[in-house]
Amino acid sequence: MTYKVLIVTSEFPPGPGGIGNHAYSLSKSLSKLGNDVYVISDADFVKKEDVVAFDKKHKNLSISRIWRSGIKTYFNRITTTRNIIKKNKIDVVIYSGKFSLWISGLLSLNKRSYKTIGVLHGSEVKMRNAFYRYITNLCISRLNYLLPVSKFTHSLLNKSLQKNPYQIIENGIDLHEMAALNEGKRVDKNKFIGDPCLLTVGNVTPRKGQQRVIRALPNLIKQYPNLHYHIVGLPTFEKEFSTISESLGVNDYITFHGRLPKRTDLGVAYNSADCFLILSENQPDGDVEGFGIVVLEANFFGLPVIGAKGCGIADAIKHGSNGYLVDGNSPQDINESLNKVQINSSELSKNAIDWAHNHSWDYIGKKYDTIINTLLKEK
Repeated sequence: MTYKVLIVTSEFPPGPGGIGNHAYSLSKSLSKLGNDVYVISDADFVKKEDVVAFDKKHKNLSISRIWRSGIKTYFNRITTTRNIIKKNKIDVVIYSGKFSLWISGLLSLNKRSYKTIGVLHGSEVKMRNAFYRYITNLCISRLNYLLPVSKFTHSLLNKSLQKNPYQIIENGIDLHEMAALNEGKRVDKNKFIGDPCLLTVGNVTPRKGQQRVIRALPNLIKQYPNLHYHIVGLPTFEKEFSTISESLGVNDYITFHGRLPKRTDLGVAYNSADCFLILSENQPDGDVEGFGIVVLEANFFGLPVIGAKGCGIADAIKHGSNGYLVDGNSPQDINESLNKVQINSSELSKNAIDWAHNHSWDYIGKKYDTIINTLLKEK
């Protein structure tokens, strides 16, 4: 059974962001299964010409972009979503991201002939602002089905929402896209020095935890005087984190690369590194890591991962197999895990590759398809 599906997401390539990568992979997977796929997304942190070029290459997807226009942005999101649903007689709408969930709540005020699904990543269900949290929970409660990306994300829901119909479907990676990244040659490999060479990929923010790695460096350098820590991603908090590194005297051991020019450039970074670190830290405002797609990306390249306990990263790492889970605030814990990575690198690398392949969107897309078909049969 095929259907018409609309994915309303807060992010979408060529812009950055894990939610966008998830929505992109989901849209391609459902399209590959023969369904008509429509996408609505904001177009932030990216040039308009890059967006236009990207959309032209994906003619199998009907992509509508919402450009920032002050207060009109919010109305454009709602009207565009409503018009696409009505015009194309959409069967199911998948909402992904905070603003997308709010749209679902507004549209639910009217009678609807389609099914609704909410993909829950983490931060959108744990907002500190009580009013925003109330609105978000209300919108989530009106969805037909919930798809948290991890056990951790589901645990963040209040008790009443945890009783709603749901299935946990972990994030995945597109093996074909990852294979293309593996051929990236646009960045000088000599830029990624270090023995060991440590890497984090992601927006440079407290949630991603680069500052925790920086704070652990003085302890790590004692044992590994030739190490180097490479930070790849939007330099949102680069100035603040540089201040931390200066105060600790570890500036010479760190390189902030910013966002690499092309996604394929990541292949060189992953291939150059010895260990990937993602010490995500839950933020007071509710900003949390729901799963961590970058763990799977790093694993694809055979990179063992050291990740933080107490967040969605715990669902992405099988402790002792594809990496290790640590107390992100414990330099000793991080050091001991890095030692284990160095000693067991061959076995961890093999397990990491297997783990990544087990999270292929070829499998995960079919899980979404099965749930959608089940919901549609309930009409």
